[in-house]
Amino acid sequence: MKRNNIHIVGGGIIGLCAAWYLNEAGVKVTVVDKNDFTEGTSYGNAGMVVPSHFVPMATPGVIAQGLKWLLDAKSPFYVKPRLNGDLIAWLWHFYRAANPMQVNRAIPVLLAFNEWSKALYKELADNPVFDFNYEEKGLLMLYRTKKQAHEEAEMAALAQRQGIDAVLLDESQAKALEPEMDLDVLGGLYFKGDAHLYPNQLMRQMVTQLKQKDVQFISNFSVKDFKKEGNRITAIFDENHQGIAVQHLLVASGAWTGQLLKKAGIKIHLQDGKGYSITLKKPRVRPRIPTILTESKVAITPMGDDLRIGGTLEISGLSPKINQKRVEGILESVPKYYKNFPVLNPQASDIWKGFRPCTPDGLPYIGPSKNIQNLNVATGHGMMGLSLGAATGKLVAQQLTQETRTVSDELFDLDRF
Repeated sequence: MKRNNIHIVGGGIIGLCAAWYLNEAGVKVTVVDKNDFTEGTSYGNAGMVVPSHFVPMATPGVIAQGLKWLLDAKSPFYVKPRLNGDLIAWLWHFYRAANPMQVNRAIPVLLAFNEWSKALYKELADNPVFDFNYEEKGLLMLYRTKKQAHEEAEMAALAQRQGIDAVLLDESQAKALEPEMDLDVLGGLYFKGDAHLYPNQLMRQMVTQLKQKDVQFISNFSVKDFKKEGNRITAIFDENHQGIAVQHLLVASGAWTGQLLKKAGIKIHLQDGKGYSITLKKPRVRPRIPTILTESKVAITPMGDDLRIGGTLEISGLSPKINQKRVEGILESVPKYYKNFPVLNPQASDIWKGFRPCTPDGLPYIGPSKNIQNLNVATGHGMMGLSLGAATGKLVAQQLTQETRTVSDELFDLDRF
């Protein structure tokens, strides 16, 4: 049955994009969020829209690399040790997903999904009501070691087999792309087809435009429980037991989705992937092309006149604490690649943190619950939430209005583990 009245739990990029496309389809939408729609993980990310990122996080060899990183306090990846059944189960499924067969199944789906999302962002950027600094300058993967050079060459070959415009650059060619930066690198891999935007601006403008389209917003309502009647959810409740009646529900609450769905008797494997970023306002020197410092796994993105530096994947159990060593690892890496970039020593108040929802196989959950008739879920995008946001919102709208799917959603099933 076509849905005509939907409550969305979660006002991040996934929830807002779902609201946008459902509203376009003529559906009455209400967005509910625990905050006031001015903050969250969707605001502080790297802002990259990257068809080049078509390989899921769970790949052969990543576990061995991850174990090495666990011994380094400033490494890009960290799992906070704790005896937790959900974490143990997640790690087990991660291990099982890191195999060539699973990766080869995921690659064409992730690539098509990312390319579709980029096209949708381009449509939004062409809409005169938006101005969120969408640019198609590509993505530059810089490397400093021979080992990483070999890995990037393998990635270039794989990307080219997928039809992606990927070019290996030597040191002089990389420097020619960034003439204002004093690079200390062996070379780079340049993905010409990637894009980027300023997520803070996109989020604020999306809220404004949705309100003008009569989408309803309920802020500072932290959903803690559900009322169920048979196989349907009929209301959502906050910590004060205040309730909101619902006809159909989309849960898109990021890294908190797994905890919330347990209240409805639904089990998904999901862990938080805490990341950090710092936004420099009108810096004196900055690269012009979005860049990833590959050995350090640090993202550098020009956003309008500003520059955002971000990184780290820290599975922390939703700990609000800022791990200063991880932040130091991000900041110390930048001058190693850009010799003319200043050493940064930000105040704690300048450090942003956010939690990315990570699935064991690196693929999101997007689809209906098999047990609850009026529940859909959209989460688990890991570090690709912004990149896949527009396409996820559109896919959710297609699912809920029974339109033909633009991309296959078979691998995004909630019950695949």
